[in-house]
Amino acid sequence: MANGFTRFFKAIWYTLTGRAHESADRMMENPEAVRGAYEDIINDKKGNIQRYKQAIGQLIALVEQKRSAVKNLTDEVERLEELKSGAIAKAQQTAAGLQSEGLTQEEIKQHAEYTRCVTAYQDFNSNLQEKTGNITELENEIEGAQADIESHKLQITNLHRDLDKIKSEQSEAVADLITAREQEEIADMLSGISMDGTSAELTRMREIREKAKARSKVAQELAGTDSKSEEEEFLTAARSSATSDEFDSLIFGAQQTDAKTDTETEAKKQTDSDSELPV
Repeated sequence: MANGFTRFFKAIWYTLTGRAHESADRMMENPEAVRGAYEDIINDKKGNIQRYKQAIGQLIALVEQKRSAVKNLTDEVERLEELKSGAIAKAQQTAAGLQSEGLTQEEIKQHAEYTRCVTAYQDFNSNLQEKTGNITELENEIEGAQADIESHKLQITNLHRDLDKIKSEQSEAVADLITAREQEEIADMLSGISMDGTSAELTRMREIREKAKARSKVAQELAGTDSKSEEEEFLTAARSSATSDEFDSLIFGAQQTDAKTDTETEAKKQTDSDSELPV
C-alpha cells in the first residue's frame, strides 16, 4: 500500500517536473531569452576573468616584493663582505702590533683586541651565510612564481578566446532561432496552421481577392459581356478554320480538295444509311 502511494506521488512529481522542463525549453526557444541567457554566461565569464587577473596581479606584486627583498639582502651581503674584510684587516694589524711588543702567537690569540676581531668576523660570516641562503631561497621562489605567472597569463589568453567564442556562439544561436522561427511561421501560414496576425491578414487578403474575382464575373454576366466573349471566341475559331482550308488548298491543290470532297461524300452516305434504318 505504501509503495503504491509512493509510486503515485512520484508519478505526480515526474509529471510536474516534466511539464516544467517543457515550459522552460519552450521559453528558451525565444531568441531574446537565449540572448539574455548568453549575456548572463558572458558576464559570469567576464567576472571570473577579472578575478583571475586580480589574483595574478597580487602574485606579480608578491614577486616584486621578493625581488626587492633580494636586492636589500644582496646589499647587506656586500656590506657584510666588507665588514669581514675589515675584521680580518683589524686582526692582522692587532697581531702585528702585539708581535712587535714581544707577545707570542698563543698570547696574541688570547688578547682581548684580537679576540674581538675574531668574534666580529665570525658574526659577520654567520650573518653572511644566512642572508646568502635567504637570497637563494627567494630567488627560487621568484623563479617558480614567474613560471606560474606566465602559465596564468596563457590561461587568461585562453579564457579571452573562449569568451570571444561564446559571444560568437550567442550571435549564431540567436540568428538560428530567429531564422527557424520565421521559417516555421511562414510554413504555418502557407499551410493554414498558424493563427497569428500575419496569417490572419494573409487569409483576409485571399478572401478579398476571391470576392473581387466573383464580383467581376457577375458584372460581366449582367452586362452581357460574357456572351459576347463566347461569340467572339466562336467567330475567331471559324475564321481560323477557313484560313486553314484556304491555305491547304493553295499548298496541296485539287488533290487536297478532292480528298476533302470524298471524305464529305462518304460521311453523307453514312448519314443517309443511318437514317434508313428501321425505327
